[in-house]
Amino acid sequence: MNKKLSDKKGVRNLVEICAAKGIRYVIISPGSRNAPLNISFNEHGAFECLSIPDERSAAFVALGIAQQTGTPAIITCTSGSASLNYAPGICEAFYQRIPLIVVTADRPDEWINQGEGQSIDQKNVYHNYIEKSYHLHLDTNDDDNLWSNDRMICEAIDLSIIKKGPVHINVPFREPLYNLEDYSKIPLAKISSIIPTEKTLSENIFNNLLSQFSATKKIMILCGLIPQKNIRLNNLLNQLSNSIVILSESTSNIIGKNIFNSIDALLNDYDQKEFKPELLITIGHSFISKKIKLWLRKFRPDEHWHISENENAHDVFQSLTKHIQVEPVYFFEKLIHIKLKENNFYKNLWFEKQQKNKIILNDFINKSPWSDFIVFSKILKTLPLNCNLQMGNSSPVRYIQLFPLREDISYNGNRGVSGIDGSTSTSVGASLVKERPTVLITGDIAFFYDSNAFWNHHLQGNLRIIIINNEGGGIFRLIPGPPSTGQLEDFFETTHQFNAKGICDTFNVPYYFAENARMLEEVLNSFYAPQKNNRPAVLEIKTPREINDTVFKSYFNLLQNQK
Repeated sequence: MNKKLSDKKGVRNLVEICAAKGIRYVIISPGSRNAPLNISFNEHGAFECLSIPDERSAAFVALGIAQQTGTPAIITCTSGSASLNYAPGICEAFYQRIPLIVVTADRPDEWINQGEGQSIDQKNVYHNYIEKSYHLHLDTNDDDNLWSNDRMICEAIDLSIIKKGPVHINVPFREPLYNLEDYSKIPLAKISSIIPTEKTLSENIFNNLLSQFSATKKIMILCGLIPQKNIRLNNLLNQLSNSIVILSESTSNIIGKNIFNSIDALLNDYDQKEFKPELLITIGHSFISKKIKLWLRKFRPDEHWHISENENAHDVFQSLTKHIQVEPVYFFEKLIHIKLKENNFYKNLWFEKQQKNKIILNDFINKSPWSDFIVFSKILKTLPLNCNLQMGNSSPVRYIQLFPLREDISYNGNRGVSGIDGSTSTSVGASLVKERPTVLITGDIAFFYDSNAFWNHHLQGNLRIIIINNEGGGIFRLIPGPPSTGQLEDFFETTHQFNAKGICDTFNVPYYFAENARMLEEVLNSFYAPQKNNRPAVLEIKTPREINDTVFKSYFNLLQNQK
């Protein structure tokens, strides 16, 4: 039987172009104005279409898919405020540099701001956090308008892939919305493509950089957020780590025996001037550690080079001197062939500090009471082999930074904007496209905030969610300021007595609970085991709200006072 798509030529061409450019996943939030899109994507046959009713959740599910695949996912919704609910996920994709194709249905232009239902001004609605916005022509029976639409759609998809970011395609529709036409009668859309070029360094420029590099004694490479694990880059940096001090955050996925990763513990003393690099080289973006930001702003390197193909480089350490616009792999491949002088003195400073910290950490874990700190020390060791770890914001991502990273694990977190919203939905998306286990470690407030992540029919059995329930936003007890206001519990920490069992029961998700070390040890095997009907599972771990900050701060006091 011949398939039928929307009779609107512009929609048929949009769907055909998306298929031709290799896009596979389409996240649809049900509605009426986007009916031509919904029907056509579903009927075409080239796409895996998922129905996610909550637009805010849908955007983060798509982000999780694109984060893991490295290719754009499409999100599409009806007109009006539905498009605004996409904003947090789009914003995170923009700052995390994740490709997304945002397709919003709209009313005809003449009805905008005229009191028509479900209508707002959607043109350029995401302009502050989008690579580019496109408003398609309504009349696609006109050949010039159809040609113009096709050109814009092709450009939008290519731009999302090349720039690694979200693009917006706004599509106005006039009724009727549900008329169909035989797909076999549709002429193929004309496909155009942007052919990306590789950026390189001339020998003269590279030699000048190399001369400066070779003359420097104290060199540090600092690795920020890199959403996808890059094995080649990781291998190159591991080779360089024999001669150069390399610090990495969990979200960089740069891991090795000679690479330093517990940055906050290493920099517990802001007066460590002897650790200051003369040359700082950064890759990735969105650094988690506030300590290293403050420390490098205080002891600014003489030179700071940022290596990335992106057009802009963040000067978060207030010391940027060169933005080298090439891929990090290309740069370090050229560097790896140069015989580097080993600076044992500078490297040994960091190594000795790290060894002392390991002893303190192990001793501290053995002596500390049940708390967030102890929970993280236990659950990180028991994570499934080769899993994708999704890290919730605020406390979880910071605690994870304190413990050794595992080379078999991929580390992801919504650290572009670092908002509380979307961590669970992102994990749902990630679990859809990877057979290996996806484990989210999140806080109670973040989990409650994104509970609609379960409101769909696509939950996978490889998804596990660990909730650290400390009865509020525990981060506000760890940072200076909120405890001194007299308003900590009500307006910062937002204390509560809720648990996740009711949410899990509502969505038929198996629920496990622990509130001490014995219970945690007993429940872990059942939690990670395959669940009935191939469902995901949630483990809620209760910790004492008023002890967590004391344990956390006492650890850093020990580091501060070490001999």
